[in-house]
Amino acid sequence: MQIAVCDDEKLFRSDLCDALSEYRREKRVSVDVFEFENAQQLLDSKEVFDIVFLDYQMPGIDGLSAARSLRTKNSICSIIFVTSYPDFVFSSFEVRPFRFFIKPLDRNKLKDALDSYIHQQKLLNPIVITENGEQKTIPSEDIIYIEANGKYCLIRTKNETYNSSKTISKVLELLPEHCFYRIHKSYAINMYFVSAIAGNEVFFINGEKAVIGRNHLKDFKNVYRSFVKNYYVRG
Repeated sequence: MQIAVCDDEKLFRSDLCDALSEYRREKRVSVDVFEFENAQQLLDSKEVFDIVFLDYQMPGIDGLSAARSLRTKNSICSIIFVTSYPDFVFSSFEVRPFRFFIKPLDRNKLKDALDSYIHQQKLLNPIVITENGEQKTIPSEDIIYIEANGKYCLIRTKNETYNSSKTISKVLELLPEHCFYRIHKSYAINMYFVSAIAGNEVFFINGEKAVIGRNHLKDFKNVYRSFVKNYYVRG
């Protein structure tokens, strides 16, 4: 794993880097850590990171602005915000944070987060579909939603829409259950891309929206709350 630690507090960076080294020794996993004392240094880096620990409040470019820039460069990095101000949590959902840590660092929660990251990477494998007779590989973490299209389905990703020769049910069988949910007989969504839920509609970070089926509404809201608790907000 390539991990970036971006924080203007030198003592916190040192503590976090030490904890990451401890995790590397205990788990016997490959971890390369890069330190940055401000967001500009991070954004100027040519490295591609798997995980970015990002202080929310820093001089110059703040953490949320830096996260927006990271998302334009690398959509798959997992962002972990570290902050002394937990009230900003919900305003950061647009950049799909992986976790939130409240300072000072809790090493047990850090280990839990890294374990969860490794576990999810094993789940978020690419899927292979057939489109017009041609096999195509789609990273599952890029899929925003799947929409039924007659017997088959459309797969909407951040940058493209694919016409799959599989049914929506068959595509769902290939995808991780922890983040994909069928909100309607004709719609399945990736909860990582949800920006808001209002009434019987779910809104995505790309500005699109979908209707939640009446029979799915109550269950979906419970599932989504559980998803946010277990995969987003863990201080």
